[in-house]
Amino acid sequence: MTRPFALDAAIPSLLTVYQQSSSGGLYRDDRLSTRLDVGAGAAGHVTTQAATVVHDCHGQPARQTTEIVLEEGAFLALTPDPLVLFPGAACVSITQARLASGAVLLLSDAFALHDHEGRGRPFERLEAKVDIRDADGRLLVRDNLDVAGVDLAGPASPIGGWKVVTNFMLLGAPDRLPTVDELATLGRPERQLAGITALPNGAGWGVRCLAADAIAARGIAESLFVLAVAAAFGQQPVARRK
Repeated sequence: MTRPFALDAAIPSLLTVYQQSSSGGLYRDDRLSTRLDVGAGAAGHVTTQAATVVHDCHGQPARQTTEIVLEEGAFLALTPDPLVLFPGAACVSITQARLASGAVLLLSDAFALHDHEGRGRPFERLEAKVDIRDADGRLLVRDNLDVAGVDLAGPASPIGGWKVVTNFMLLGAPDRLPTVDELATLGRPERQLAGITALPNGAGWGVRCLAADAIAARGIAESLFVLAVAAAFGQQPVARRK
């Protein structure tokens, strides 16, 4: 984790931290865990320095576990760049978050397929499970993704020719979230597609996106981050360098 960067003079409480990898990606049976606690009224943005490669796991998935606790009025944007799934890659990601009153959470979970030898070989499997609870532990939202690489390969793939898939959740106090009309401005049909869903229990918004390439995927992620910060603080953030 880098030192915190205070990038926004107009939003002094919002600090940005880059989570970095020194190992060249995720490997078989890696087990990585992160816990993020954001105090009352505090604000943070956690992202990565670049996309993360998931290598061939030879039947032993890499596992990532993230636990998030937001106290009253806190803000957190957790926006890692996509996982790049190499042939044979397998990854399990589990995220559990608890939000107190007035807190806001932006979650981003993205992946791309890549065969570095150009032979169209699929990744093995990707599982992503997200649970969102209130401060009393009541379940608000549960989202489960479980997909095999072979299901996304070939002409029958449900993602078609799109290269990057991103799932966003924007959760928290309604008066600190963008409106559906603001979210509807996301994307350009030739480069990105975005679908917006109201999450159960009034928890916020779900935004699922398909992008033509990594640049287009980053563009829509950055646009959503700007909308989230502007709604929560009344000020737009400066651009984050990668």
